[in-house]
Amino acid sequence: KVYNFAAPCLSTMSMSNQNLAPKDQAQFRSIVKFYETKQYRKGIKAADLILKKNPEHGETLCMKGLILSNIEKKEEAFELVRKGLKCNIRSHVCWHVYGLLYRQDRDYFEAVKCYRQALKMDPENLQILRDLSLLQIHRRDFQSFAETRRKLLQLKSNQRLNWIGYAIAEHLCKQYEFAWSCLDNYEQTFKDEDAMPYDKSELYMYKASLMEEGGKFEEALQCLQTHDKSIVDRLGAEEAKGRLLMFLGRFSEAEEIYRKLIKKNSENHTYILACMATMPKFQRFWPALPKPAVALPAEAAESEKKDEAELPANVNSFPQNVHPAGMPLNGWLAPPHVSRTPKRVAIGAKLHKKRVDFCDPVVALTEEEEANIIEFFEDLQKDEPKSDALKRLLLHFISGDRFKSRLDNYLRTRLRRGVPSLFRTMKPLYFQDGKYKLIEELLMQYHKHLSEEVSWFGPEVGQEVKPDFEPTEEPPSSLLFTKMVLADHFDFLGMTDKALEYCNSAIEHTPTLVEIYACKGRIYRHAGDLVESAKWYEEVRSLDLADRYLNTQCVRAMLRLDDTQGGMEKALLFSKEPDTPEAGNLYDMQCMWYESHMGRSFVRQKKYGRALKNFGETFKHFADMAEDQFDFHNYCLRKTTLKAYVSMLCMQEKLYSHKFYRRAAKDAIKIYLELFDLKARGEPYGVAPEADENDGEMSAAAKKKAKHKQKREAAKKEEAKGGAAAPGAKPKKVDDDPEGLKLLEADPMEEATKLLKTLNLYCREDMTTHILTYDVMSRQGKPLQCLQALLKLFQLAANNATHYKFVAPFAHFCFKLDLDGADVNAAVKEVVLSETATTIFGKSSPFTSSKELRDAATTLFDQVEKRIKSTPDLAIIEVMYSVKGLNHVGRDCKAFLEKEWKPTGAFALKECTKMVSYLASAYGKDSGAYDAFRTKCKEIFPLMPC
Repeated sequence: KVYNFAAPCLSTMSMSNQNLAPKDQAQFRSIVKFYETKQYRKGIKAADLILKKNPEHGETLCMKGLILSNIEKKEEAFELVRKGLKCNIRSHVCWHVYGLLYRQDRDYFEAVKCYRQALKMDPENLQILRDLSLLQIHRRDFQSFAETRRKLLQLKSNQRLNWIGYAIAEHLCKQYEFAWSCLDNYEQTFKDEDAMPYDKSELYMYKASLMEEGGKFEEALQCLQTHDKSIVDRLGAEEAKGRLLMFLGRFSEAEEIYRKLIKKNSENHTYILACMATMPKFQRFWPALPKPAVALPAEAAESEKKDEAELPANVNSFPQNVHPAGMPLNGWLAPPHVSRTPKRVAIGAKLHKKRVDFCDPVVALTEEEEANIIEFFEDLQKDEPKSDALKRLLLHFISGDRFKSRLDNYLRTRLRRGVPSLFRTMKPLYFQDGKYKLIEELLMQYHKHLSEEVSWFGPEVGQEVKPDFEPTEEPPSSLLFTKMVLADHFDFLGMTDKALEYCNSAIEHTPTLVEIYACKGRIYRHAGDLVESAKWYEEVRSLDLADRYLNTQCVRAMLRLDDTQGGMEKALLFSKEPDTPEAGNLYDMQCMWYESHMGRSFVRQKKYGRALKNFGETFKHFADMAEDQFDFHNYCLRKTTLKAYVSMLCMQEKLYSHKFYRRAAKDAIKIYLELFDLKARGEPYGVAPEADENDGEMSAAAKKKAKHKQKREAAKKEEAKGGAAAPGAKPKKVDDDPEGLKLLEADPMEEATKLLKTLNLYCREDMTTHILTYDVMSRQGKPLQCLQALLKLFQLAANNATHYKFVAPFAHFCFKLDLDGADVNAAVKEVVLSETATTIFGKSSPFTSSKELRDAATTLFDQVEKRIKSTPDLAIIEVMYSVKGLNHVGRDCKAFLEKEWKPTGAFALKECTKMVSYLASAYGKDSGAYDAFRTKCKEIFPLMPC
């Protein structure tokens, strides 16, 4: 703690030794200059000259410590700074330096305390105030940040930076009117001074965005129109105008702007969809976006309840730069309203997860509306005849013969041209009722006629072939790409045999096409044959050794087979050091997909230490990203990149909700749960690598001797492999724990709880977060935290107590957790009985005992049991979670799974794999339930290894 110094020093020592002679003062200023120019040796030498004459000069001691901290001598640096502070505790320089040391160590809380202490000595020190403001915004202490920026503005109101900084501070505090008033005052203060055109433009755009965020849409539009000639970001200004006009209901003006934007970029889906939303004749099936809700300050949000407009379903088709409730970029956690959207769709024999950002109309179109939408798109295509987006988006809004006719024209052109990504662009259409059958009809027609002596696509939809008709011959590549699209089509429908038939036919037709080999590897992967899939991905990689994407697919295929060494070697082929046997270069590139796949492979191999090492590397990447923002707090204000800066701050607010962090954290928590369970059962989990087979027969002394021998041999190999580091180069890092055994020594519950805190802070809208929270807290015997997780899970399940993700943890809570135990506090039990009764069961009064809670839960699980027994086409994953919950209740589902359960409908390979693993762990591989379901899986996925 920074205030625990020996205070008696002040009363016993004279302050005269803190005053330097004029010559020494000049020498001290040179120390500061040497530090700023990174001439650390000269700085230390100059400090030593002063300390020879004045060994207790506090500021010199602190400056020497600061320099030492930059040459990796942290302990000595802290000792010198503490000593200097004791010698001169009233010096703002000493406190400032002490704060800088804490900032270097990323201990921002202590650094802020030091800066505040320095300001007590020198309240108007601009540098300390700036440094303090940087720490406050970095720690997201917005109120204190605003206060510090206000002080800077009062002290230096003639600096542009201080005005902008204070405006941003008020913006982050959600005081929008204060923020744009500050910008108005800024304009008045510096109206006679010339500014760069970009700076003016950015200021006006930022001011308009402030007004828009504050709900002042008319004022924001007026700001953009008033300063239209000064704004250099023409595209951004037009997008903002179109958006604001739509929110204000001025649809004709908004339509005109979006039509101009479409002419600038006809491939931008957002412009086309937004233009449709502004046209009243389309708003029944494609409504205009409502005004966004205004984000209020915390205190106002608690006191004021707003009636927010109900969001239309098509808001998911827009990005968040059009509407805050839109879909973020792929990888970020979706908004809360998206969780209520159904995700599973049966297509053929397969069950697929549907992306929510597809362009599906809100309701089915009438004949008249379809005619209008066709006229709209054809009108746009007159000006942009080459636009692919205009032709493709139309297919989402029409049906029947209209759809088939335009799809026919669309497919012919692209098959003739040979577009490898054609099936991927058509995939969203498969999720619309009946359209995949029409696609199949056309593709089969093409294949039939292209296989004839004179290859052609066949008659167009609605046309008949005349007897004297002579078709124009198509190039051979048309048949090839038709076969490839058909292979992808039947693979998507779950018809693996047909998919492989067309794929093999395409390979016979043209054995040199790289994409068809990748298609074959994909088919085998979707069918569950990972060995064959890896073989074909290796084949496709060898056909084009310069393609990084194909190499990545091969690496992933090898890691699915748990060939970690082979996968790493292939991944390193595109690194700077391909001959290096370790994956350090992949870590430097923040290659998180590799770390995720490698970690999951180690989990499957029960090498939990190595898995935790890979997941830990991902955590370090995100920590580095969070720290990297520090450099931009001052830079963005100086460069006036205000909108980009605020956008970066918003991104950092949700940084830990990205899928790579979520995936790594969840996998790591599951490992810690497994380690906890192994420890509870008394089973070993930390085994030394490369253990000798005869270890059991060796004595303790012999084992110790062998262990030292292995260490010496490993050191020799490392020395021979790496050699001495080149002069001036950084020494190579040596991993002293390659197997991650040290990570296994940590307390599993403590480590899991740390990760859960981050997930609960950033990923509260993810159901898995609360399931894992329950699993961790239930093992620690914390019923109150378990209840909190269940209540949030119940809310995310749309208050449905029979939701498949809710039933298993709730059953465990009611029937397995000891709520009547002596270690359960009476007040906690009272809260549990009250909340479960009123929130989950909807009763007006709380339960009187845990028995009453279990009785109510029994009725609930009667419904769950009835559902799985009476619904044979229920999704496999829902059956699995329901059976898990019923097992917690104490109901034996073994007989049902062995004899009664006859699943029908569509299946997903991932869900079937999970069910097989669960049945093996719950009932054993020799059980009838396991055999019965494995036989069913083999029928659906013949290539699936069970």
